[in-house]
Amino acid sequence: MNIPSFNNITIKDYTPEKSVLKNNIPIYTFANNDLEVVFMRIVFFNAGTIFQDKFFVSALTKTQLAQDTKDYSDLSLADAMDYYGVSLTRANTNERTYLTFSFLKKYQKEVVSLIEQILLLPVFKQEKLNITIGDYRQEFLAKCQKTSFLAHREFMAGLFGKDNPYGNYASVEDYDKVTISDIEKFYKQRYTFNQCYIILAGNVDKELIRLLNDSLGAYDWNSSSADTTPNNIKINTQIEPKTIITHLDNAVQASICMGRFFPSIKDEDYIPLTVLNCLFGGYFNSRLMSNIREEKGYTYGIDSFIAPFEKGSVFMIAGDVTNDKDTATIDEIKKEMNLLKTEIVSDAELDTVKNYMIGDMLRDNDGVSEIAITYDRQIKFSLADNYNSYAMNIIKNITPDKIKELANKYFDEQQFIISISKNNK
Repeated sequence: MNIPSFNNITIKDYTPEKSVLKNNIPIYTFANNDLEVVFMRIVFFNAGTIFQDKFFVSALTKTQLAQDTKDYSDLSLADAMDYYGVSLTRANTNERTYLTFSFLKKYQKEVVSLIEQILLLPVFKQEKLNITIGDYRQEFLAKCQKTSFLAHREFMAGLFGKDNPYGNYASVEDYDKVTISDIEKFYKQRYTFNQCYIILAGNVDKELIRLLNDSLGAYDWNSSSADTTPNNIKINTQIEPKTIITHLDNAVQASICMGRFFPSIKDEDYIPLTVLNCLFGGYFNSRLMSNIREEKGYTYGIDSFIAPFEKGSVFMIAGDVTNDKDTATIDEIKKEMNLLKTEIVSDAELDTVKNYMIGDMLRDNDGVSEIAITYDRQIKFSLADNYNSYAMNIIKNITPDKIKELANKYFDEQQFIISISKNNK
């Protein structure tokens, strides 16, 4: 097979226009006035789950925004959002909460007014919270009947520790402990003018900035109640290897989740490790997929990935396998790790991985909203504006010898936590 050359492919480092609102909320703008759409992401960087006092509060708070507000009921707000064609997605992680709006430029005045209502003038009601909790409880109970959920949960607890906010987990009874006062407190402490920034993309003009200044930038909202305590959680990366097994009655498959701590995204090994990961289990033709799916037939899919967080990253291997093949699958995973530690990867295989990763990078920067989302990672981890080209250069030039060196350094079984969830028969 002829592998297309990637040597002449380059990637542009997009630098946003940086400004601040009157109250010093940072704005990062990627303008493209050929579009009719505006993309706006508002990031609350201290509103993730590690900052909550009770389980579920972070996730529930974001759901209660865009319900009732000072001037709108939930139904009238939904009608207004529909009328002006506003798309709103809400997401939260361990560390952050994201509210992302997309709308037509011609309605920007009306939409900014709605965003002001949602963020600055919410009205939290116990009856609405009860409905959301009821829905979430059912989803949670359904997840608890999935081996993949149980294996991942126990893996994170085994890696970070059950007393650590990154590793602890809830029970369904914890939903009953959340009150509307908890939601109001978390909102007032963590959804504040000095704990957020805004990313804009698309058809952004001076009028939109003026509208934002007159709403989100007009005053220091929630300043008196703000809790700006940063992420001071200590992570113990010196772990004892262990295997955790949980049983689920009548499970039709076994789920495996195994991995270890990897270095932070700023470490010199991080980008080379993403190449090792891709080759090992990060795409469809990876070593794990070729062996465990294609040759052995133990699974429909098995993947590995690296998840960065503020103080490091986690390397994880996850897959659902035939009920009686969990041990055999783990043996094959270890076999593939050892092969990478003892044998040199061929140039052809490594070039295929490089092509895949470079293509993935180009797709992540294909469009102004995609560029904005990609740049958010650079904000989060304080990466240089030339990070894309820097990463691509490392990917292009990594050698088979470097892959072997990294495998020997990081594929140490004595650093791995293994979590298995399966039928108890």
